[in-house]
Amino acid sequence: MAGKRVTIYDVAKQAGVAPSTVSRAFSRPGRVSAATHAKVMAAAKELDYRTSAPPSQERGHRHHRLGIEVPDLTNPYFAELVSGMQEAAQEQDFLLLLLDTVEDEARERSSLESAVNVVDGIVLSGTRLSDATLNHLSKRIPVMVMNRRVAGLDSVTPDFEHGMGQAMAHLAEHGLRTVTYVAGPVNSWSDGERWRAARMAARQHGLQIQRHGPFAPTTSGGEQAFEELRDSLPHAVVCYNDLVAFGFLISALRAGIRVPGELSVMGHDDIQLSRLVGGGLTTVVSPKRAQGRAAVERLVRRIENPSAHRTPVEGSLPVRLVPRGTTGPREVP
Repeated sequence: MAGKRVTIYDVAKQAGVAPSTVSRAFSRPGRVSAATHAKVMAAAKELDYRTSAPPSQERGHRHHRLGIEVPDLTNPYFAELVSGMQEAAQEQDFLLLLLDTVEDEARERSSLESAVNVVDGIVLSGTRLSDATLNHLSKRIPVMVMNRRVAGLDSVTPDFEHGMGQAMAHLAEHGLRTVTYVAGPVNSWSDGERWRAARMAARQHGLQIQRHGPFAPTTSGGEQAFEELRDSLPHAVVCYNDLVAFGFLISALRAGIRVPGELSVMGHDDIQLSRLVGGGLTTVVSPKRAQGRAAVERLVRRIENPSAHRTPVEGSLPVRLVPRGTTGPREVP
């Protein structure tokens, strides 16, 4: 189609459907089948078709839908985030379109490209895309970033410094001296911030700290981390999230290691399972529902009155440590 503007009729011919079906697939996707929608989107992508979404938004056309990017919906942390978003969206008369990208950058790009013309704004809860890509996306549609800060974009993040400060103080109070931070995904902004905050706080409390990873943010990632560290375990491990901590903890217990007598284990996020296993997992509590609500509320404000919010808003929510049964003084003779 080089040299010629691609039209809705070209897409219809390529997809083998009527032009009116293409129109509905973009403007009212709920009125076409999933198979038809996928066929139309594939044809549009192949022909590099672009709709005029920004002008339609200027004319006041609204979908009353928000796109919600989630890197792994099976992770209870993101399920609780989405629950908070759903509460706020319902109050604002918006529906949510969930985009589970399964920690796959190519899938994330494809999902966002498909969603941008059928939603009024997008919340990115764990994006791995570059700052430049996100800024380009924000020129096409309002964007809210969670768990990350990007210059020029609205964001809501936990206060990692405060949380890691409490975590390292807790370990030092129990007389522990060596700590390993078990890292998360390689492209995770929040992983970098947690490591930076942990390293700074450890030095303030006289702790020796090292970083090991990256690992997948799953129980399998935690199990792999234990296997790599089992011959030279520190006094304590601070894991990227609770799932990694559970994988590490279960592997340690299976190997006959006493927790916390020989090894302290700490997570991050306080998913519900953290309170139910044994004496509970020591973890840094992140305000998941509140963060989800704040992201949707701020995004809707920008959608409804974009000219009144030209300066990006960066919000930071408080976190706190919850000590439970997996951390304590060493009992090694």
